[in-house]
Amino acid sequence: MATDTKPIADRYRIFAHFEAKGRSAAYEALAGFFADSELCLHYVSQFPSDKQQPNLVFAALRKIAGVPDSQAAAEAALATHGGEIAKLVLARRTQTNEPARCAALFMALSKLTETDDRPIALIELGASAGLCLLPDFYRYRLNGTEHRPQKAAREAPLMSCDVTGKPAFNIGLTIGWRCGQDIHPIDIADASQRDWLETLIWPGQDHRLARLQSAMQETQNHNFDIEASDAVDGLEALIDKAPPDMNVVVYHGAVMNYLPQARVEEFVTKIRALPVHWISQEDPHLFADFTDGQNNKIQPADMLGRFALALDSQLLAHTHPHGDDVVWLAGD
Repeated sequence: MATDTKPIADRYRIFAHFEAKGRSAAYEALAGFFADSELCLHYVSQFPSDKQQPNLVFAALRKIAGVPDSQAAAEAALATHGGEIAKLVLARRTQTNEPARCAALFMALSKLTETDDRPIALIELGASAGLCLLPDFYRYRLNGTEHRPQKAAREAPLMSCDVTGKPAFNIGLTIGWRCGQDIHPIDIADASQRDWLETLIWPGQDHRLARLQSAMQETQNHNFDIEASDAVDGLEALIDKAPPDMNVVVYHGAVMNYLPQARVEEFVTKIRALPVHWISQEDPHLFADFTDGQNNKIQPADMLGRFALALDSQLLAHTHPHGDDVVWLAGD
């Protein structure tokens, strides 16, 4: 039976139009080459669905053969290096660990501290190398104005973000304990693993590469655990490790789209029953029952190519997947 490659072609066209366009000309073009090539599409179809994502396939291709500049070159690269590329695709994960998402995370944490000023115990699911566990150690340039949390050094990594609306931003918030979880944690001290994180940065995005390198350097100055476990099955055990006198917050960003929908639903049921706050920054299609401040369900069609930032199932903002901007919707 012939493989139906249309869903893969659609996935790559969506990536080209809504994610790569205006951000990486090389990847926008490459996604178009793949979407128009039956050879490329059949190549991608050999992988499990969670390994078919453009970010992962393109990073592996780029690592082995560079970035093709035509459909013919893409097909030739797969014909020549397909085995090596496939091996890398199956061995690696995206685990992009974009530290600029911390601007939106910091806003959500600040919103939380308006009603509870206890120190925060921050748990990140899908933490990769843990770069997003340090939102209080980064500086933020919001609409051109710098904001520096009390723990951030004067030369701390700088995250720039355009902001629409008036989000909370409490530079005095305290994160007293932090811990991560990942199926395959990234060891930030391992040069080959740092190199893979750098390979995941899209061509032409030198600012993201510099930001990643700065955040990786900062992360090596801190000690916290990243457990190798399952985000759903290991959730309670992870929460049990948090200090009991702290405000426990579970965060995840760009993680749930890697799980089957049934597992996402299992996770949602589980976390809502636990005595924690829950911050998510994910594809809005994943959480159909999230609401805004007026109890209206969110409309994923209005946020194509965006993430929904939510606190305890309430929409706070929609955000750029790489942290470039935040549109705050939660009111003053």
